[in-house]
Amino acid sequence: MRVLIQDFLPNRELFYAKLNMAAKNAHNMATLLLAVIETAPGEARDQLCKQADKLEHYGDEITHKIYLALDRIVFTPLNRNDIHVLAGAIDDVADMIKEASTRINLYNITDISTPISELTGIIQKACAEIQNSVALLRKHRADNEILIALRQVKLYERQADRIYYNAVASLFANDKDPINVIKYREILQSLENTVNKCKSAADVLEVVLINR
Repeated sequence: MRVLIQDFLPNRELFYAKLNMAAKNAHNMATLLLAVIETAPGEARDQLCKQADKLEHYGDEITHKIYLALDRIVFTPLNRNDIHVLAGAIDDVADMIKEASTRINLYNITDISTPISELTGIIQKACAEIQNSVALLRKHRADNEILIALRQVKLYERQADRIYYNAVASLFANDKDPINVIKYREILQSLENTVNKCKSAADVLEVVLINR
């Protein structure tokens, strides 16, 4: 029994630590995305996007290590499938942030519209709530605090939907340049999809709370 406990405790910390690293990395990428929209096209923005690429690859490595650990470790602190799905959901958030930053840079966007700015801010706040929730998974008496954070993420997702649809409607109504419409619509779509991925991660975290 003592050996089982000795094996379980380090493995328990390993999974919590890796999941927290992944969530923190996504939050760091969201903060970097804010810097991208605040930086004019040029070398400085290019460097920020390269940094986002590196963080996205770092996130992939964390996810891969979690999957490898699931294959070799018998006793896990949370439901095995929940760990797998949560790691993937957080990785999806990072992937979408990278896509959004890449599009902003490649399309040489100089005029950052209010909806783009608002959606980017929502992404950063939603990622902060997810990171906080993942960090609290270690504590069995923090369920209520986690649920409050997850409800906030869902509120952000509803706000993002309204901003996105209003922005696209305004774009079609007021912008007569079809190339411009396509570029801005794709960027808005990437940002809105990122918020949707944050909401998906929040849904997974709710399942984790139910199953643990």
